[in-house]
Amino acid sequence: MQIPVKDYLTAHAALAETGAYLTPDTEVVCDSGVVGGVLSEAVVANAGQAAYRSVTFRVQWPAELAARIEREFGVAMTDDPEAYAIVAEADAITVYSASGRGLMYGAATLVRMAEEGFVRHGLVYNRPTCPVRGVKLYLPTREGIAYFKRFVDMLCRFQYNTVMLEVGGAMAYERHPEINEGWVRYCAEMREYSGKTIRIQEQTFPWYKNSMHVENGGGSFLTEDEVRELVRYCKARFMDVIPEVPSLSHCDYLLINHPELAERKNDPYPDTYCPSDERSYALLFDVLDEVLDVFEPQTVHVGHDEYYSIGLCERCKGKPAEELYAGDLRRIHAYLADKGVQTMIWCEKLIDAKDTSGKPWGGAERPMKNHETGEPFGETIPPTYTAIDRVPKDIHMLHWYWQIDAAYDKLFLERGMRLVYGNFDGPSFLNWKERLGAGAQGGIISNWSETAEGNLQRNGILFSMAYSACMFWRADYEEEDYANVAEASFEALFRDRYRFLKRRAADADADSGTVYVEIVHATDDFWPYRRFFDGIFLDENEYRIGAYTLVYADGTEAEAPICYGTNISGIERGWERVVPDDDPLSKDGYNVDDSLLEAAYTTRPVRTPAGTYYRWILQNPFPGKTVARVRLTVDDPAAANIFVKEIQPAPMSSAWTAGRAARKPLVRILGEGGIV
Repeated sequence: MQIPVKDYLTAHAALAETGAYLTPDTEVVCDSGVVGGVLSEAVVANAGQAAYRSVTFRVQWPAELAARIEREFGVAMTDDPEAYAIVAEADAITVYSASGRGLMYGAATLVRMAEEGFVRHGLVYNRPTCPVRGVKLYLPTREGIAYFKRFVDMLCRFQYNTVMLEVGGAMAYERHPEINEGWVRYCAEMREYSGKTIRIQEQTFPWYKNSMHVENGGGSFLTEDEVRELVRYCKARFMDVIPEVPSLSHCDYLLINHPELAERKNDPYPDTYCPSDERSYALLFDVLDEVLDVFEPQTVHVGHDEYYSIGLCERCKGKPAEELYAGDLRRIHAYLADKGVQTMIWCEKLIDAKDTSGKPWGGAERPMKNHETGEPFGETIPPTYTAIDRVPKDIHMLHWYWQIDAAYDKLFLERGMRLVYGNFDGPSFLNWKERLGAGAQGGIISNWSETAEGNLQRNGILFSMAYSACMFWRADYEEEDYANVAEASFEALFRDRYRFLKRRAADADADSGTVYVEIVHATDDFWPYRRFFDGIFLDENEYRIGAYTLVYADGTEAEAPICYGTNISGIERGWERVVPDDDPLSKDGYNVDDSLLEAAYTTRPVRTPAGTYYRWILQNPFPGKTVARVRLTVDDPAAANIFVKEIQPAPMSSAWTAGRAARKPLVRILGEGGIV
């Protein structure tokens, strides 16, 4: 399997050495401004060299094109509306697809193909391996709306088609403002310090509780119009938008100001409503109505995961747990179906799950145990897995137990249920092609944290997104090629992160100053990997280990912090992917070095004989000034060393070519991988 760095998502390409440039004079013929905007990133001034006269986007699939694709690539015609083809001939490029979404992917591919604006003549064809390719996010903070939109654009460039947004208490409800008031008050209490939610969930009460999701909306909420604008933004980019409205479980946002509806009456922070109380549905359906009005969705995700407090209140005692679960879901499904909307759930409560040690999970009967002693304290979570034959078969199953045992897929597929892998993670997924071939519809990656760039990177979501995109688009993907795909994913993320700096540098006058500085470095410092979710908050200043100071020719200075996990990591990193033999939860999954993956995007991990180094491009905050030298400071030299292989000025686009070695260093390197 060959993975071209510039276009690692495309399996079929026949390109010549000849070609032409995309320039400001190239006419773009396209009905979608969004698609044309994607292509604009590849346009550069070409100093009079051969240019393409036009790029035309056509929503059609000519018979002669299908015949040519089959002739050149041995691939039969497909009716997949997301498939696309690019034909670059003479002085014109034509992009074909049966849908606007496919044309957008064609534009993204052209941008990846372009080498300083140069696109080779030839034919490119691609189609996805699965129909669902998504990411689950919390609603952003008001201050984070701009980043949310940039991330959606990034998803488009990596050819994703689905965004799942958890709504919860993070959107204003005109019918029930008390929900938002309670949500803000609740989150303020739970966000008092990093990790408080873990203490409340796992160390305060004897009963099991759900994760609290207080990062959703930053612990506050957006107006309906603000959320409506986010949805419009996604849909204008051909994204399917699935709102998630937690119901039955994870309902703390509903219950903080409605404790009368709680199943567990003695819980000061109830998370499960009573499914035998009509008032629960009056409240939930009001919320659903407002969500439907704002999102206008085809599908609504209604939660139903981690349902622990079952059959406890006077109304529910004595009722079978599987019927409480199924009855609630049937009622919600009927309400949505009556409005022409499909239903999706997290489906682990329909699985009689066991890990390799025999410990019960999901919908199995499960004794609750004391958090400290591990001994049962007298309450049992009753089994719900038999509800699988009591719920409508057209409910979409978001299956996040894929890593425990692949056999669980069959529970849904053999019943004709639509299965999508939830909490998807390409780097650790095993037997992808076989499981996809059995009927799974794709995957949705989950970020259980604030929708912010630092969280997405440090939680490994960005790397998983880049890696999984290869699985979603290349039929020739093989798990044995992990190292190859990982390298291409590192490079694709890095290029995406610095694509605007590349263009800026390409257009810059070499004498106008330093546009950015390229640093290749590593450290022998060690921080155990952690994920920032479930009330564990990211503070990058906590991970600072030093700084680079840019010293300008005029004597002024600017400091750039060096933060472990963000723009540097350990020199000793594992690059292999292994099947675990000591993980009691996993029968079907790989282990990878998360500390390596978390540094991807801001940096490009580089494997060398001396260890792993991290290429980081530091934008000059004053690009009109020339950087004369760089000074390195280590905050605690007794605790860590920082190893520098290279620090170079990068005023021109040669930063992306092999020619960068010719530039004059900004610092003196003391030996191979030496300490500066």
